[in-house]
Amino acid sequence: MQAEDFNWDDLHVAYRVAELGTLSRAAERLGLNHSTVLRRITRLEQQLGVRLFIRHQRGYQLTDAGQFMLARMRPIADDMLRLYSGLATQESSPSGTLRISTVSDFSLFFAPMLHAFREQYPQIRVQVMATDERASLVSGDVHVAIRMGAQPTEPDLIARKLIPASMQYYASPSYIRRYGVPTNLAEVKHHQWVLPSGRKRQMSGIRELMANINPDQIVFESNSFTDIFSAVSEGMGIGPVGFLQRASNIHHELVPVNFGVKEDPSFMWFVYHKDMRSSARVRALLDFMVERVPDMLPALDGAPAGHS
Repeated sequence: MQAEDFNWDDLHVAYRVAELGTLSRAAERLGLNHSTVLRRITRLEQQLGVRLFIRHQRGYQLTDAGQFMLARMRPIADDMLRLYSGLATQESSPSGTLRISTVSDFSLFFAPMLHAFREQYPQIRVQVMATDERASLVSGDVHVAIRMGAQPTEPDLIARKLIPASMQYYASPSYIRRYGVPTNLAEVKHHQWVLPSGRKRQMSGIRELMANINPDQIVFESNSFTDIFSAVSEGMGIGPVGFLQRASNIHHELVPVNFGVKEDPSFMWFVYHKDMRSSARVRALLDFMVERVPDMLPALDGAPAGHS
């Protein structure tokens, strides 16, 4: 058989079986029946003259040839998804579905902004993925990512800086009346702390604090800065409050606590893949956020003196 004579669909079916591990899962993903998937795999193996799978009761185990196929097909599948996404976004006016990932703590502030965005662009349908994990812009899982922290450095991504996204430690008046506040790193061991969990502990201002306290001083932890803000407001301990939550500080009267911890510069970033530069939807959202997001800063800076 000549290479140009084989059926591309058969290779796609085999890849899905290799990726998912069973015929039934692959059939469901592809919208085919079980017998069709089996027939296409058998035909491909016969045409190639090699076995791609070893069939057993628990699924389909890959042979060496199958492992080779899976490794080579993964980047090809990603390229095809990017091609599809790129072709689907070659529109002359903003319309269609726009998939956006944001950090979970941003959702409360993002929803009103997206409502205003859709008022301006009613032909765009918005899908939001609120997650602290990095959604893939390369594979086309999302079109845009709103990220916090240092500038993204992944190849082929374009990152537009929006606003500073600093973090500050706060305590409630009730905590301060009972325990006071630390004024330097040597005093942090005498206090109770409300801290994020997981990857957020790698943030510079939190990492330095963790090196100077004992684990039993952490009285509350969560992977959400919204939860941290609530716990600090209740007086459970001193904790880091993100710049988004500080917009609500005017209603909670939290007091900033400065004990000399150092924090690397952090910003909010609008990130997209270079293949999406021609997307009218992405351009519309970028222009909208560049105009609207800086309006959040007066809310952060407008709290009463002593409650920044």
